[in-house]
Amino acid sequence: MPGTVWDNIYKTYLAGGPAWATLQDDLHPCFVSFIEKSAFPHKHALDIGCGAGKYLKYLQLKGFRTSGLDSSESAVEMTKDLLGDQGKIILADMYEYQYPSNTYDLIISHATLHHGMKKDVVTLLDKIFEALVKDGKIFLSLPSDDCIKNWAMMAKHETLEDGTCIPLCGPEKGLPHSFYAKEEVDRLFSRYVNLETEIDECGRWVIQGEK
Repeated sequence: MPGTVWDNIYKTYLAGGPAWATLQDDLHPCFVSFIEKSAFPHKHALDIGCGAGKYLKYLQLKGFRTSGLDSSESAVEMTKDLLGDQGKIILADMYEYQYPSNTYDLIISHATLHHGMKKDVVTLLDKIFEALVKDGKIFLSLPSDDCIKNWAMMAKHETLEDGTCIPLCGPEKGLPHSFYAKEEVDRLFSRYVNLETEIDECGRWVIQGEK
């Protein structure tokens, strides 16, 4: 389902349609400052939900080895076109993919991880932790529970369970979205040190931490 929904969004965009969601955004300013202030001895990065590849392109220009994963075939092709013959770009479901352990010193995922049930998000976060090398860092985002009432796409939705909703209209119609309170975020990332969480202008939790 996620691959189908988002592949339709990217196909519509490539055909001249609107730039939905993060397609229209620049790099998150918190991400840029995070990279500038942090040290990455291995400079090996993974972007989960790499989309059109702009975050990986930025990292590539900073000297990183880049890997990306997306469930949309169109997004994967866009990223490959942007990065050229550098980087490893994988077409896969982020929840089902078998991530290599002890591999990356940076894993990023912006506006992606929440597209599923909370149990799947928890399992994925465990995989992310294992995929990091010691002292590896994360830059992730998850929508706060306030987004349920503040995001226009959630004006009409069905609630599946506490904090997980399905929009009933718009490009992401039918795709589960999980939303998080502060205490949930703190619990989910309690294994990390130097943890920083803040709400951005779109109501997302921006999460930075170190293994």
